[in-house]
Amino acid sequence: MNRPCHIPAFLLALLTLAATGLYAQKMTPEHKPISLSPGTEIVPKIPAWPKELIKMYDTIKITFIGDIMQHGGQIRDALIPGKDPSDGNSYDYKSAFSYTEKFLKDADIAVANMEFTLGSLPYTGYPQFSAPSAIAHQAKESGIDLFLLANNHILDKGERGLEKSLNIYDSLGVPYTGVYRDSCSESLGNPLIMEYKGVKIAFINFTYGTNGFRTPEPYIVNRMDSVKVKKAISRARERGAQMIIAMPHWGNEYQLQPSSVQREWSSMLFREGVKVIIGSHPHVPQSAEIYLTGSHHPRRYGEVEKMVFYSLGNYISNQSDPHYTQMGMMVDVVIVKNILSGEITLSGPEWRYLWCFRKGELEPHYTVVPIEDMIGNSNGLFQANTGANAGDGYDSATKGEHPAIMDEHPNIKNNTHYRRMVNTFEYIRTLKPVKVIR
Repeated sequence: MNRPCHIPAFLLALLTLAATGLYAQKMTPEHKPISLSPGTEIVPKIPAWPKELIKMYDTIKITFIGDIMQHGGQIRDALIPGKDPSDGNSYDYKSAFSYTEKFLKDADIAVANMEFTLGSLPYTGYPQFSAPSAIAHQAKESGIDLFLLANNHILDKGERGLEKSLNIYDSLGVPYTGVYRDSCSESLGNPLIMEYKGVKIAFINFTYGTNGFRTPEPYIVNRMDSVKVKKAISRARERGAQMIIAMPHWGNEYQLQPSSVQREWSSMLFREGVKVIIGSHPHVPQSAEIYLTGSHHPRRYGEVEKMVFYSLGNYISNQSDPHYTQMGMMVDVVIVKNILSGEITLSGPEWRYLWCFRKGELEPHYTVVPIEDMIGNSNGLFQANTGANAGDGYDSATKGEHPAIMDEHPNIKNNTHYRRMVNTFEYIRTLKPVKVIR
């Protein structure tokens, strides 16, 4: 007599969940796929069972880039020949995202700091920035899902410039945060809470100042005011946020290490319940700290307690002195949801170093390239599990080269700007900028 096949209890539970559509929810078309690095262990491997039956986790990847700047040289370079320079649509910024768009679109949420005003004629660069609307349109088309507006240049063109900027962002239909039209919208929208895959994520953006310009009433620009920031964090908890991310515009320009003020603020933000801090303003990449929960496996879900990247540096600009101003970071923060328990945790982040080639340095226009794509890609992602001082595993990266970029630029290694990029990157590596703290 044949005995019935015995199904383990926990597998039966998973089958039941799949039948009720709970697992099917995470497979809906609108969810972008997330690619994890080779060798990542998500759950114990059970070779004989279908993978769909053992996935107990869902993930949300949030990708951050640094300061999108608009200096005069960039604006002039973007103008389409023969077009009206007063028309905000007469500018082409595709080259600014041509090598990074794939990463931004692969993210579930991509975030950028927009360090300028929009739409005020004449378009100008430093010291009072006003950029054509085309840069924001291109950022959206290239995958940016959230604009950060609380920075020291948002009031460069006064009330009229601020109003025009907000009108343009509103027309794009892309969320923005850090600036509000009045106290009512600030109360409702600070923090900005985005819900993705059933997880509520709070984004809090604020700036140390606005270059001496007062905020015109009734507008509000989030300031680095501890009382108000704590109030926003409290609101996040009250409104059910399961992950709180702070994005301060802070620190000292061109300094590779965070200031004592940045460190004091990061400690306060962590105490108040913030789990992720992503900074901007110094225009150079600063150090970072990733705190583990005690395990020696930071890439396993739930093993990262909190993290701070003090500054991602510039994404794109016309700056070149000091050298580090051409270098930035792209950081992937991975939020993990346990499908069975509903628990929300953090996985180990991933980060790439970027290099901004100015007009004519690599291509005819300004462009941003992941450095590992130029140097080699066999170990191009620098992750929390590479060691106590992340980045130590870089050396093997030189064994491989990114074929697309190298094919387009076969003589790149003879390029003075390429060598400058490599030398700057090698120096940054010696600083061991990302610390994994157990």
